Amino acid sequence: MKQSRLMVFCIFLLLTMLGLLFFSGAIYDAEKKFSIDTFFFEPNSHSAQRILPPVSADDIPDKNLREWLIRRFVHEYFYVIPYTQNATARAEKKDANGRLTTLYGLSRPAVFKDWVDNMAPQIIEMAERNVLRSVQVLPDITENKSGYLVVKYTLKTWDKPNDVLAQPTVQNGVLYIHVTPDPIHVLQTEQALDDLKNGEDPVSAFNFEVINIEQH
Repeated sequence: MKQSRLMVFCIFLLLTMLGLLFFSGAIYDAEKKFSIDTFFFEPNSHSAQRILPPVSADDIPDKNLREWLIRRFVHEYFYVIPYTQNATARAEKKDANGRLTTLYGLSRPAVFKDWVDNMAPQIIEMAERNVLRSVQVLPDITENKSGYLVVKYTLKTWDKPNDVLAQPTVQNGVLYIHVTPDPIHVLQTEQALDDLKNGEDPVSAFNFEVINIEQH
């Protein structure tokens, strides 16, 4: 009798854990499968943990570098966390640590100004309402006849804070991005080296910038 009760309890506990795992996956997209790609931005503090020497940017194809940088740009362009200071600092070119943001480092001045004028106020307003918005850049970035990169993305927005049952609003869109031409390489200027020494985002060291952007 005791063994049967123990068995029933174990089955109940297992089902409960599986249910929680599925539920948490539905919120945070943990159920999706992701591939691991080469990671070339690695702080020196992790050097003792390296299994193999880090991959040089010169050994990575331009297509891969370009897509990684574009993904960073699109994430910074749209993401929202329920933290007003984060949103206002981004509009002033700074991250939480007072360093220049990734978006600023990847943008021509006109592109960043357009983001500050049109997108930043929306992000600040959303952050004040404790909204959370995630960004997913879809695979297969293509190029149209005008030389613009066609970047498809999905936004998931949670408007109700502290409501674990709330489902996100899903929005799909397309950005047409004009970037500096390949090849992509690391700048060997004194300013670029100083920025890296001062802990600025490594994207600022690449000769890559978003020249123009159109949203649809």
